[in-house]
Amino acid sequence: MKQLRSRYEQKCPSPLLSPRDLERWTEIAGSTRREAYDVMARHLAVGFHEGRLPFWFCDAVAIAVIGFVYDDFTTLGEDSWPVLFNQVYLAFDAGEVGPPGVDPIAVHTRPMIAKIVDDLAGNAG
Repeated sequence: MKQLRSRYEQKCPSPLLSPRDLERWTEIAGSTRREAYDVMARHLAVGFHEGRLPFWFCDAVAIAVIGFVYDDFTTLGEDSWPVLFNQVYLAFDAGEVGPPGVDPIAVHTRPMIAKIVDDLAGNAG
């Protein structure tokens, strides 16, 4: 996450994520890309929920990853779909735009992420 945040803050024209990044994360997770996506989603959700990661960063990472998720789904089928990542992606997507006078992050993203983190904590023990 620190490396991604550094890349994002540099605002360089290169993509936030590369296929090599995903290969490396899959190696670190020691599993499939689908599971690596879910590990990343867990870090984003918990980091945002605890106030360690800002919305703009989490949203940018989720947007960068979703393209790889769709590519995997197209080539590998339903078994490649990362359920947790999709839930986290949708939570950050919901916070992008709202009607005037409404903070979509507070109204949509925070409660959705809180539920995801609560569900993760319930599954941990």
